Amino acid sequence: MRLPRLADLRHPLTRLRHPLRFAAGSALVVLFVALATTIIRLSLWASIPYRGYGASYAMVEIPEGAGVVRSLEILVNHGVVQRFRMALTFLRLTGRARGIKAGEYSFSRPMTPGEVFDKIIAGDVFYHRVTQLEGFRSDEIFSQFVRSGFGTEDEYLAAFRDVSLIADLDDEAVDLEGYLFPDTYSLPKGTTPHAVVAMMVGRFREVFEPSWIDAARQHGMTVRQAVTLASLVERETAHAEEDALVASVFHNRLGRGMRLQCDPTVIYALAMRDAFDGNIRKEDLRIDSRYNTYRYYGLPPGPIGNPGAAALRAAVQPADTEYLYFVSMNNGRHFFSTNLKDHNRAVWMYQVRPFRVRQPEHSPRGARGS
Repeated sequence: MRLPRLADLRHPLTRLRHPLRFAAGSALVVLFVALATTIIRLSLWASIPYRGYGASYAMVEIPEGAGVVRSLEILVNHGVVQRFRMALTFLRLTGRARGIKAGEYSFSRPMTPGEVFDKIIAGDVFYHRVTQLEGFRSDEIFSQFVRSGFGTEDEYLAAFRDVSLIADLDDEAVDLEGYLFPDTYSLPKGTTPHAVVAMMVGRFREVFEPSWIDAARQHGMTVRQAVTLASLVERETAHAEEDALVASVFHNRLGRGMRLQCDPTVIYALAMRDAFDGNIRKEDLRIDSRYNTYRYYGLPPGPIGNPGAAALRAAVQPADTEYLYFVSMNNGRHFFSTNLKDHNRAVWMYQVRPFRVRQPEHSPRGARGS
């Protein structure tokens, strides 16, 4: 009888080892190939700049708390990235799934997915540029911010009354008129009116440096008076090189106890009553308002607008002149005089005579001290 071989005495399962090893090896190979293919496809996808929007740029807003899935849906829907599942895999593999920041983003060129996600993870949001011109009243400034999508007028009016922002400079202020510095402001979407107002006051404080405060005191003026005078200067001339001359006229008239007779103060008084229609009439010069410098002596009780740096500097550093009058030459500039005789001659030359030739029935005014 034949004795059993050693191989025949092994456990039956041992006979399956070789096939199992083969199957496991094959699975690993398949898995490796699939993973390598995915990585290659992902690398190719991530290296290709993409732009799926037709306009010159795309504005994309990622809401607060949107999460990675919702954020990707928004980006895909706006044509900024493509292939949602691949984008989600890319974010998870690169550890960026939790880094997306809310905000408004602008895209204007083809970008790789990595560039897109770097932008959003860095919080490189879009900033809206809003330019406020010198001399605007605060209500005009607020209207422009509202039109640009930043808050409501009621919110600005509430922030406008927060005089704590300038309490150390002006303890008489009841609002922030004059202290909202005109400039170009870059604001991300969602900036609150209080933040906007605080930003503008902050710029004023940067510009109106301590040396100007000292200069105002040397002229016997408080900061409020200096800003008020600057607001008159700002509205009287469009040329910064004339600011110091106009300021000298006002300083000289104040020093001699003369009324300032400044048209923009009348306009402000009318605007406060919602009665200004773009023209000043003779009867308007008699309006009973402390802002009417044709009727009342001295400076108005407060600024009539928000002056820029040149006007602020001129108010505390006026030109050294004897001028008491100025009149528009109808070319954007003014003629300055030291006495009423020369002033009246200039009024005739630049204001009365040209208009009599063109419009005999009218006799326009527009001269200081006339």
